[in-house]
Amino acid sequence: MKHWVFFMALIVIFFTSCVTSKRYNELDALKNKLIHENDSMRAQCLSLEGALADASAENVLLRNQRAGLIEDTTQMGTRMRYLTGKNKELNELNVLLEKNYKNLLAGSETETKRILSELRDAQAALQKREDELNMIQHTLEEKSRRLEELERKLAEKDAQVQLLKNKVMEALKGFKDSGLTVEVKNGKVYVSMSEKLLFASGSTEVDQKGKDALRELAKVLEKEPDINVMIEGHTDNVPLRGTGCNKDNWDLSVTRATAVTRILLASARIEPSRITASGRGEFMPLVNNDTPDNKARNRRTEIILTPKLDELFKIIESN
Repeated sequence: MKHWVFFMALIVIFFTSCVTSKRYNELDALKNKLIHENDSMRAQCLSLEGALADASAENVLLRNQRAGLIEDTTQMGTRMRYLTGKNKELNELNVLLEKNYKNLLAGSETETKRILSELRDAQAALQKREDELNMIQHTLEEKSRRLEELERKLAEKDAQVQLLKNKVMEALKGFKDSGLTVEVKNGKVYVSMSEKLLFASGSTEVDQKGKDALRELAKVLEKEPDINVMIEGHTDNVPLRGTGCNKDNWDLSVTRATAVTRILLASARIEPSRITASGRGEFMPLVNNDTPDNKARNRRTEIILTPKLDELFKIIESN
């Protein structure tokens, strides 16, 4: 915004005074530089949206893998019960054959050999069933162990998310009446800050009260190095008017997200690679943009806190 104001000032000077051709060329080069910077910001926005989509896909994959483990365990349990019944039948057959064998020992040699052959076949089948049953039992136990481990890790993650939410709420309790909410959705902590807390209408400069809230949040994030941070700017559907480096609501939402990012990084020791800044423009409203109050609700900045899922992914890959 400062660059744009400077640029406009130069244009005013140009039209209100006599300038040389060299001075005009300098101003034109400055304008082209600002246009290039704006295009770079657009490309960064597209890249960050892709990163968010990848994170969402990873979360869906995790839930699907957990459901698959539960289904596998159920199927193995059914198979085990079936083989246990068959094992019982074979044991009963073995007892009967042994009884017949004793009764026929005094009979003909041919009949005795036949009975012995049947007995050996029955015993071999029984051993095969027992081996298969033992293998399935081992597999079932291993599946159950992995499922328990996965559920334990999920429970730990959920507890971590809840604890993080409590810490954030405690740090920002003084700003609850200023258009700030904290909630848990899809295993993540969403800190939503209204426009009135952070920015003047159409501005990308954070107000003093908004800076105070962001500094308190930065203190929490500094102590949580395993939490990734996504900052999303949102607007209503009213077209952006006036002049400036922001051509539309896309630009405005991205610029506001990066403004919030800079304050967080300047307020605490936070690794920049943990933070992703992006703009959603008007395209993810909370409510319909049909009243002034609803439009005000949609003009917000959301700070999404996500625990790292490395250990959960290792468990899934081991399956």
